[in-house]
Amino acid sequence: MSNLTICLTIFAACMLLFAWNRFPMSVVSLATLLALVVTRCLKPQEALAGFGDTNNMIIITMFIVAAGLNRTTFTEKLSRFIVKWSRGSLKYAFLGYLIMAFFLTNFIFSPLAVFAIVFPMSLSLSETFHLEPSKTAYPLVVVAIVCCCALPLSIAITNSGIYNGYLAEYGLSQYRMVPLDFMFARLPLAIVTLLWAYFYGFKHAPDRPVVPIEYHMAKTKEKKPLSPFGELMGVVIFFGVIFLLITQQFHGIPTWVVTFGGACLTVFCGVLTEKEAIAAIPVSASTIYVGCLAMAKALTVTGAGDIVGATVSQFLAGSHNGYLLGGIFFLVPFLLTQLMLNKAVIGIFIPIAILTCKAVGANPIGPILLVYSGALAAILAPMATPALPLAMSVGGYDQKALLKQGWLLSILLSVGYVFWVMTIYPAF
Repeated sequence: MSNLTICLTIFAACMLLFAWNRFPMSVVSLATLLALVVTRCLKPQEALAGFGDTNNMIIITMFIVAAGLNRTTFTEKLSRFIVKWSRGSLKYAFLGYLIMAFFLTNFIFSPLAVFAIVFPMSLSLSETFHLEPSKTAYPLVVVAIVCCCALPLSIAITNSGIYNGYLAEYGLSQYRMVPLDFMFARLPLAIVTLLWAYFYGFKHAPDRPVVPIEYHMAKTKEKKPLSPFGELMGVVIFFGVIFLLITQQFHGIPTWVVTFGGACLTVFCGVLTEKEAIAAIPVSASTIYVGCLAMAKALTVTGAGDIVGATVSQFLAGSHNGYLLGGIFFLVPFLLTQLMLNKAVIGIFIPIAILTCKAVGANPIGPILLVYSGALAAILAPMATPALPLAMSVGGYDQKALLKQGWLLSILLSVGYVFWVMTIYPAF
């Protein structure tokens, strides 16, 4: 059996295991890496190169910097500000929590974590205005999911590094993504989502839980207070890193140097202890990237990538219609993510989008952004992200309630993303 056939077989098995979701994605990624070495599709040094990749360093260190911000009382103070700002107005208070979710989901790497932070805070609305949690849970979780990575902050920085690594491995290093690409592509529809949550989502949410509330969120465990210096430095380091990354074109400091320095300062300044910093390292995300990078290298080396891209391009029948290309790479991930985790869908379709664009001679930036956006627009079924089952539990929703609340926004996002992204990032 040729290396080409073996590589394609391993690629298909990897995608199926991602879709099945029976095993952790990190385990599947590392098993894929091992299989590529054992079958001699890759040399050991090629397969292991991802561990020392600068983009992998960015992933690891940005998580530490973000954990430093979360260790401070920044989010708690922000919540108190919202209560004071609303002055007893239900609408203003709810808008404040929506805005808080919007910004936190661009700082923190998990919609689940954002919802777990904001929703318990918003329960004060239920007590003050005699509302059921069913009125606020779904609009809040939708903002936490859909508005993620709409600003050129930590998540956009990390994703830019990851996808640039893929582009380089697939031989498309002439294209590079920057954090601002995510903002240009996603911010307009994120604002639409925020407006939907405020004007439509809250109004059409069930007045009472549709099913009994099964899970009551416990109060967040109090953290040991930081010193005044630690509090200050946690905020200064985080926003300092963001500022340096956004202005990189002016000072030229490599991205990984900025994030690595920020992570070191986070520990040196006492914002995080050594154990807290180590615990913040995203081992799963890092190993998934390393495994996928090895797969990308093998597809390139064996020529299998060209076959994958050519197969998908045949479906396009040689069309050079960028909106058709973008529509495929938004709608397929959007539909599949209703049935499986969005991380798995993104891991499967980003390489396919890049390979397809390489085969048809298209700019891959738009399709990459649409794959990502399609996977984060899945708000109609609980399988897409762990945040949705949690919202269903604390809000008292069933599947029918999700469909009833989310159908309009889903249509708006599907049409809006394809038209907008492929207009500002034309494929041809």
